[in-house]
Amino acid sequence: MNTVINLATSEKVLDGLSVGVLAIDLEYRVTTINDAAIELLQVRKEDIMGRSVYETFSDAPEDVRYVERTIDTQEEIYLEAIPYMWGGYHKYFSIRTKLLRERNDVIGAMVEFYDVTKAEEQHKELINRMEDMAVNVIPLTNSIALLPLQPIIDEVEFHYILDKGIKNVARMKVNNLIIDFSSIATVDYAFIDKVKTFIKSLELLGIKVRISGVRPIVALEWQKRSEPLPHTEFFPSLQAALNRLIPEIQ
Repeated sequence: MNTVINLATSEKVLDGLSVGVLAIDLEYRVTTINDAAIELLQVRKEDIMGRSVYETFSDAPEDVRYVERTIDTQEEIYLEAIPYMWGGYHKYFSIRTKLLRERNDVIGAMVEFYDVTKAEEQHKELINRMEDMAVNVIPLTNSIALLPLQPIIDEVEFHYILDKGIKNVARMKVNNLIIDFSSIATVDYAFIDKVKTFIKSLELLGIKVRISGVRPIVALEWQKRSEPLPHTEFFPSLQAALNRLIPEIQ
């Protein structure tokens, strides 16, 4: 009788959780699933209890079978956000797997998971905005464009900046680009290396690059960490760069 009461109490506690909980035994059969997991996985309890997850989710790709992998490898897993994109699912889950033990013997594994789709989509949208900001090339004249460099260059994928930035400049059909450093307070070797790669790629397209607005501390760090760019002129301000450049192209 006490066992029945304890089981009923445990189920009630699990069903009161907002996080999904699913447990399987060493044969990958579902031994426990709470209400939150049922809702997240869009299944019925009677259809999943006691059945192998390989049978219930037969078309699930291997890269989402974390609880099964925990049994196979005996290693617990924690991931803040994993894509759950197969079949009718279009979600992101935060997951944590745990080995289930009885005394010293492993008897199964469980996974706790919850839906982080909204947060992940907002994060991706923010990254997209940051990427667009990082390559916001502004036309100044028919032959001059301005790229106000942002500190977020370190927060986004550089290959995106390199590809999109070059395309933006090339699309404007300008042959002079001013890269303004006014917003850059500090630099390191990786930052400088990214900028140099970007400049060299533009020079291969016949675009002359000038750099403006470099702060003294940035100039010192650049000098310590990198060789100078032989074909690139530096100016203390954007206005100084324009004062030199505009008469040259007229």
